[in-house]
Amino acid sequence: MVTITTTYNELTKLQYNNSILTIGSFDGLHLGHKKILKSMNNIASNKINSNNKILITFDPHPYSILNSNINNKYYLSESMDEKIYVLNKYFKSIIDVVIIIKFDLELSKISATNFFDKIIKTFLPTDVVMGYDNGFGYKREGNAKFLKDNYQTSNFDLHIIKPEQNDSSTIISSTLIRKSINNGNINNANLMLGRNYSISGKVIKGQGLGKTIGYPTINISLYNKSQIVPQRGVYFVNIIIEKNIYKGMCNIGFRPTVTNNKEETIESHIFTVERNKDFYGKSVKILFIEYIREEKKFKNIKFLAKQLEEDKKYCLSIRD
Repeated sequence: MVTITTTYNELTKLQYNNSILTIGSFDGLHLGHKKILKSMNNIASNKINSNNKILITFDPHPYSILNSNINNKYYLSESMDEKIYVLNKYFKSIIDVVIIIKFDLELSKISATNFFDKIIKTFLPTDVVMGYDNGFGYKREGNAKFLKDNYQTSNFDLHIIKPEQNDSSTIISSTLIRKSINNGNINNANLMLGRNYSISGKVIKGQGLGKTIGYPTINISLYNKSQIVPQRGVYFVNIIIEKNIYKGMCNIGFRPTVTNNKEETIESHIFTVERNKDFYGKSVKILFIEYIREEKKFKNIKFLAKQLEEDKKYCLSIRD
């Protein structure tokens, strides 16, 4: 899989023929996105000649440019690097080329017609595959209706992919996954993603209170401060540090039993690790497997330690 980073103005420096392409932000790369990418693969398998399967995306996510005055956690993907990693891991056999277009205010004002005409000229597609709710160009006017009304008779076949649904017939979307994570329904989010939701950061020094009750923790400072953090509570997690995978549990919240601090923290306890192992300054990825319970304020740290023991026992009974 080839990755090319460019700008809208520099697209003309590229030239592809007979492409099968799709366009989108692909935040989270969930099962709805997977359906689009698999459709591209099915189309390619019916072609006599080899076609480049091209995914066009944007960096940063358009939301960050169009809502720069809003300070909130929005993203499912940790970073563009993480998005490329997921594409390589799960879709390497499907996607041949990933085009990353720098998104800025100037690009946000370009009409869908001008944007798409340049895309057609650059990639000369035989097929364009789009999600039913996708949109590009100024005010996302480049939706399915726009394409059908303006490009139905063009020299390429247009494929609008119907939504993917979960077992309860609910349409899978990035919006619904964000809502599930914010509500602590990590199991539902993971099912829609097709993998465990994850966050990444750097291990920073904490107060060391966990050691005093036999549950030392590593504190995490997120790399992407705008990524969605699951609802406050305790989770069963896998923790990846230096390619090593550890089982553990993660607490997200204010630690009300031991502090009055109002700053939310992310701290994880690793169940089995080498004695006196020092992780300070290391990069860590936390994969959320299951929500265990809400964060509580206990009478004292002895009651907290007893609850942590029960939490650990429950986590170890879970098959992930």
